[in-house]
Amino acid sequence: MSMLEHSIKAGAIGCVLFLGSVAAASQPVDFIFRSFDLRDASATGLLGINAQHEMAGRYLLGSGFHGFVLSKGTVTTIDPPFGLLGTAQAWGINPKGEIVGLYVDRGTIAGGDKFRTRGFFRDTSGNFTPLDFPGAENTFAIKISSTGQVVGCYHQQDADFDLAHGGTMHGYVYQNGSYESLPVPGTMNNGIARDGQLIVGVWYPTPSEFHAYKVENGVYSLLDLPSYAVLSDARDVNAAGEIVGFFIDASNKSHGFLLNSAGFTPIDFPGADAIFTRAFGIDPEGNIVGLYITKDGRAHGFVAAKSPGQANAITLP
Repeated sequence: MSMLEHSIKAGAIGCVLFLGSVAAASQPVDFIFRSFDLRDASATGLLGINAQHEMAGRYLLGSGFHGFVLSKGTVTTIDPPFGLLGTAQAWGINPKGEIVGLYVDRGTIAGGDKFRTRGFFRDTSGNFTPLDFPGAENTFAIKISSTGQVVGCYHQQDADFDLAHGGTMHGYVYQNGSYESLPVPGTMNNGIARDGQLIVGVWYPTPSEFHAYKVENGVYSLLDLPSYAVLSDARDVNAAGEIVGFFIDASNKSHGFLLNSAGFTPIDFPGADAIFTRAFGIDPEGNIVGLYITKDGRAHGFVAAKSPGQANAITLP
């Protein structure tokens, strides 16, 4: 039994269950926002960023999604050579340039031919490896650490969130061919730092309810967020313990957030035209990537930097 499994099974679940007590940061970060749209794409999202300011994401072209990496102002499409065209998404990139994401193909599942989601790992030479949690029908790969630890979730086709009837979704950590499951049903690991000692993610007690969590040194707990964050999802974390994600307020509007030692800071892409913001990645310096949606329904990628110097160091086309 791993330290993570032991801590959770020994009663750590719910022992740090604080919701609604954190105040917003008294001095919110004054981010410098920049928008990014991939040429000819009808939707763009930036989903991960590494220490070299390389970014992973997805774009919609026609009716299909494609993964991409943005490095020093150059965009490269990242589509696995296997799977159905138009189903790829690149979600995470580490300092080495290794990339993880997901795609869809067809496979024999439970005696039938079904669509399934599979994770992928792309090495620095451009070679792809499928990631499949043993015995699962679907596997998502979301982020990858500097030491090659991959996090995501796995689940079956049915009853993924219905915990009362055996929900099948669990977060996992993968490295060197070995998978470790988070023994909390309804979880999805989305970010990892500190050599696996700090993980963040989202827990679904029901299909329509979700809350951000962390697993720190083997102890699982929901994040301590303000009461106006009715629903929440933690999407990435850096070595400093800064967590980003998004929350839904009482009016059903989506906002990004940054949670760090200074407190809780909502993140909204500026301008009256932006109606929806979600943060998905954070680098060691605290620069954040994500997407926002405008009134016309189009999704755009964004970068939010903490200072002019950091903003100037991030190259966009």
